[in-house]
Parts: sequence; C-alpha cells; structure tokens
Amino acid sequence: MEYEVAKMLVASGYVIDSDYTYARDDAGLTKDFSVDIRATGYLPFKSKNYRATLELLVECKHRHQGNKWLFFPDPNIDEMSPFVLGRTMRAVDNFSKVFFHPNCTVPFDADAIFCMKGVEVDASSGTVHDSEIKHGLAQLQYALPSLLADNIRFNMPAHEDDNSPFIFCPILLTTSELLVARNDISIKSVEHASTLEDIAVPAKYVILHLYPTPDFERHQQISCASLAELAKRPLTKNLDAFRRDQGEYEFRLPSVLCTELANLNGRKFQEYFSQTVVCSLEHFPDLIEEIKKVATKAVKSIKKQRAS
Repeated sequence: MEYEVAKMLVASGYVIDSDYTYARDDAGLTKDFSVDIRATGYLPFKSKNYRATLELLVECKHRHQGNKWLFFPDPNIDEMSPFVLGRTMRAVDNFSKVFFHPNCTVPFDADAIFCMKGVEVDASSGTVHDSEIKHGLAQLQYALPSLLADNIRFNMPAHEDDNSPFIFCPILLTTSELLVARNDISIKSVEHASTLEDIAVPAKYVILHLYPTPDFERHQQISCASLAELAKRPLTKNLDAFRRDQGEYEFRLPSVLCTELANLNGRKFQEYFSQTVVCSLEHFPDLIEEIKKVATKAVKSIKKQRAS
C-alpha cells in the first residue's frame, strides 16, 4: 500500500521520503517513531523557481476487505465548533519575508465534512473498535511538531531569496470505505438497521479534530526546543523588524512563535496541530489533486507586503 501511494504522489509531482522519523517519549524512554510517507511538493508545480513548499505526511492503514470506517459528524453549531476553516492545510509564512493571503487555504475546508469521532466496523462480524484510527491519528499529530520545527530551522537561516513559506497537511489513509453517519442517527435507528448504509452515507474524505493533551504539549516543547535559541539570533530579530513594519501582530512575530513553541507554558497552537484529513485509498488521487489546486492558488496570493 505504501509503495502504491508513493507512486501516486510522485506521479502528482511530489518528492517522496519513506518513514518520516521523529523522537517521542515512551514510558520515560526516548524512542523513534515514524509516519509512513513524507511527500514534498515545490510550488508552483512544474516550475524551476519555487516560491513555497507543500509537505504532506501520510500514514497508511491497510485493513481487511470487510472493514468500514464510520465517522460521526460534528454536532456543534458553527460558532461553537472546534473546527476552523483554513487549518487543515496549514499555510505558514511567519518565518519569511513574504505573506500568504490570510484565507488562502480556506477553500479546502469550505465543503469538507467535519467529524468528531470515528470507529472501525467489521461488517462480517459486527465488531466495532477505534484503536487503529486513534493510533494513526496520534502518529500524525505527534509527528507535526518535528515537521514544523524542521521547516522553520531550514528556512529561517537561509538567504532571503531561499527563505520560503510552507504549507503542510497530515493525512490518514485507509483501504477501508469511509461512511459518515446521518445527522438523525440514534440508538433506535442503529438497532433497526440492516446495513451500515441504512444509517450512514459514503464519503471520500473527512476531517477530524484532535485536542492537544498535556502529554502532547510536553512532546511539542521537546520537539521544538531548538527554536528557543533560534529566536535569539540577529537574523530572527531582523525578520521581526521587517514583519512588524508590515503591520504584523506582535504575537505572530517569528521570535515570539519560536519561543512559545519551545515553551511548555506557551499557547496551545491548535492552528498547527489540531485538524487531520482521513481519506479512503480509492479517493486519494482526488484528494491530492484538490490539495494541489488549493496550494497552487495559495502561492499566487503571495505578496511582499502584509494584506491589510
């Protein structure tokens, strides 16, 4: 499955690395964990002069043929929902001298299905569990601080012409069909259902929200610890001054972000670590084309001055 997915991504213009490895505390011991695929696209695609990078982390879950993944839509009204448009594809320009349009990745989320929970259902036996879904989501979430820190460390010290903004997105990919429960689902409707299709409808992909746990916050601090020193460098202060002159908010200056990412008592940074795409393998080509389309338009929005 991983090899098939890698070939799809290469055909779509990405460069592939297998087993993106990151360190994580496990019962007091630091161990290496990994996500199956790291795919890097240089934006705009098919151009020798790239203006931004697009990073996809893809965790693959090959499941038995009879298994289906059932998700439950977010029941919150819009104003109270934890989901935020534009946070699934994270567009990060804070560590460069150019600016994305503030809403450049919102179109990806505009028609998305936001879900609060997912379970795996074995259609042949009726067994229901969520361990594989939770494990895959955790693998991706815990990899994100290292991916973010890697991009910051790579770009910020670079020459101004080589310091580019970046977009990143985590994807949990499965061979199972995805279904989303109908809004009127109830205990009674489940008890009277003959098949999953009686209570749910198919979906190409869904988006889930993960709150940062205290353990994850400690992991973030460790993964981003090196950014605290980067925040003190003269080049970072110069970048602060440039972005401040452009009207950037103080809490979004690069030195402030680097310091807070490395600080256990800093803010939660849900904009970087909360939303994850879950997609079925059948519809993965459609997903990566949609991501490419939104990312390409985002690059066209890049300006040398902050949008007012």
